[in-house]
Amino acid sequence: MLKTYIKPYRIRVAWNALIKMVGTLMEVVLPTILAYIVNTVVPARNQTRIILWGIIMIFCAFGAWLLNITANRMASKTASLAIKNIRRDLFNRSLTLSARQIDELGVSSLESRLTSDTYIVHRLLSVTLRMGIRSVMLFLGGVFFCLLLSPRLSLVLLALILPLVLVVRVIFRKAFPLFRQVQQMIDEMVQVIRENIRGIKVSKALDTTEFEQERFAQANDEVKNAEVKAIDQIAKMPPLVNFILFTGVALVLIYGARLVNINQIQTGTVMAFLSYFIQITNSLMGMNRMINIYNRAAASEKRISEVLSLPIDDNQIISDYQKQQLPARNYKVPEIEFRNVSFSYLGKKKNLNNISFKLYPGKTLGIMGATGSGKSTLIRLSLRQYDVDEGKILIRGVDVRKLSASDLLGLFGTVFQSDFLFGGTIRENIAFGRELTEEQINKASKHAQAADFIEEKEGLDFQLASKGVNLSGGQKQRLLLSRAFASEPDILILDDASSSLDFKTDQRLRQAIRVNFPLTTQIIIAQRVSSIRHAEQILLLDKGQIMALGTHEELLAECPEYKEIAETQMGTTSNIA
Repeated sequence: MLKTYIKPYRIRVAWNALIKMVGTLMEVVLPTILAYIVNTVVPARNQTRIILWGIIMIFCAFGAWLLNITANRMASKTASLAIKNIRRDLFNRSLTLSARQIDELGVSSLESRLTSDTYIVHRLLSVTLRMGIRSVMLFLGGVFFCLLLSPRLSLVLLALILPLVLVVRVIFRKAFPLFRQVQQMIDEMVQVIRENIRGIKVSKALDTTEFEQERFAQANDEVKNAEVKAIDQIAKMPPLVNFILFTGVALVLIYGARLVNINQIQTGTVMAFLSYFIQITNSLMGMNRMINIYNRAAASEKRISEVLSLPIDDNQIISDYQKQQLPARNYKVPEIEFRNVSFSYLGKKKNLNNISFKLYPGKTLGIMGATGSGKSTLIRLSLRQYDVDEGKILIRGVDVRKLSASDLLGLFGTVFQSDFLFGGTIRENIAFGRELTEEQINKASKHAQAADFIEEKEGLDFQLASKGVNLSGGQKQRLLLSRAFASEPDILILDDASSSLDFKTDQRLRQAIRVNFPLTTQIIIAQRVSSIRHAEQILLLDKGQIMALGTHEELLAECPEYKEIAETQMGTTSNIA
């Protein structure tokens, strides 16, 4: 994945690597120059040459500093550009996931992949381009000059390579699955946070703040324990590496002093060798840090790739020979028809069982039922967020599975039960990315009974807080209705869209819909009988099955359950007839 996203910036990476290599090379040659000065220039007592080589050392040190800063700035920008593209593609792919794929991954998991996982991968890219090249160059350059200065002393260095490789390999293999587990724990913690924030008003109202704190504390502890376990594994590496390396330094000092005593090497060579050994130590510590970051980033990269590589859901694919054009509205053909539809979310217990009804153009279907009876599921199936397990859903006589998404969804204006408003102006929230004129927006807000309060709040440019928290529940619903009305849809779906409105506003809203959308087919899910009593058909659902289907009068006469609901809400039979 990273190769793919770095490829467009390969020229920048090449220049970055070249500058970093030259800067690191200037750093690497410093101990060799020092050894030459101590061994050759100082004994000759030539002050001019000493000053000359000192200036050369200063030039190399300054050049290394300047080139490293330049390379680091280039590396940071390259990493930021690459991660920006990864984040963009991950977000775009998230938007195109099917409802089933989102259910499998989880919204909290998608959020953490877009945030914490991309940040961790960003760190890896940045550190690799900045520290990785330098660490490798310091290591290779240090080993090369050590061999050049004293092959015999270099035997100590070569003896350390095998135990170092074994330590890194063993710890790396144990740590990787632990860091993947950490990310999964973070997903679960993010889910708890989302639930707490969304339900914070309910928690305060029911005085369950302590309970929610305990829930979060438990999830937080699980993340902490998983991180501690993973970091404990990684924490074994630095002391083991340090022990091996500083044991090598001690051996170099002992063996080097002996070789100096027998005139096999000079003092400046031992000094340079120790400098290179420290450079090699620092480079290995840098690589060790990179391995720590890589452990986490490898787990994060797999989680990001999992989303990016998810295939298009088979249910979303419509081959050319299957695809059909959406016919024009025909008053003799049902606008929506459910034909023996059965469906389940998890493939076990059926959420809908053998549902059949027809809704003709310009007519209204009211849907009532207890919580969990399948009302919202009917809407999701109509919009083809999910595909039916059995039966068919027909739009103007065509199976929804043979219509393109643009043709199908272009018919609908929808207000969901748990819809949202984003941070922005009222105008932006109603337009919702569509090119709507001021006239269309004002007209829609008027139909939705929102014009009065919009005018009170400084007009369409009033700034909404995220989720519309600076509006009342009824004001939010009227803005959402304005959004649905603005496109003048052929099919209007209102999923409990007036539950926060008072009876008077609800009555005016229904009157506005009847007057201004006479040709629009409507599906209204409601808990109030008054909201659907004038519908041509009323569907009463119970546990995913049709309990009754008919007009308000027919259900009063034939369905005791509906009659009981109506009498409870509206009083005597004479009042509800």
